[in-house]
Amino acid sequence: MKALAGAAIALTMTVSIAAIAHEGATGVVKERMEGMKAIGQQVKIMVPMMKGALPYDPDQVVKAATIIEGHSGETFTALFPEGSNGKPSEALSDIWEDWSKFTNLANELHAKASDLKSVAVSGGSEDDFKASLGEMMQTCKSCHSDFKE
Repeated sequence: MKALAGAAIALTMTVSIAAIAHEGATGVVKERMEGMKAIGQQVKIMVPMMKGALPYDPDQVVKAATIIEGHSGETFTALFPEGSNGKPSEALSDIWEDWSKFTNLANELHAKASDLKSVAVSGGSEDDFKASLGEMMQTCKSCHSDFKE
């Protein structure tokens, strides 16, 4: 029970911080921040399953992965027109300097979310789910490391 309470507090704090960071965002910057928030919310639903704090729920994984798919790939890169990295954006200019790498990571996120959904739909094991989610999260980490302040 304490773990769930702690997780709820952490989630509330993260959402509050994200709301503050999004303050003043408009247009395409706001759209992409909202997309990233949606992706983050779905990951936060699945991480407790990955850690064993909640039971693995394939139906919930399908829903979460579908939402992530919808915010990745070309849908994602379309929200990064050149020069759209002024505050409050946390996007680095490296995005446009290495557009092909950025695009590849956005497409990889889409593919990894699709793989994750396939694991859940096909009755893959909990270990398969954990491995697939871990791979998708590594893609997120790579992109954030290279292209986010």
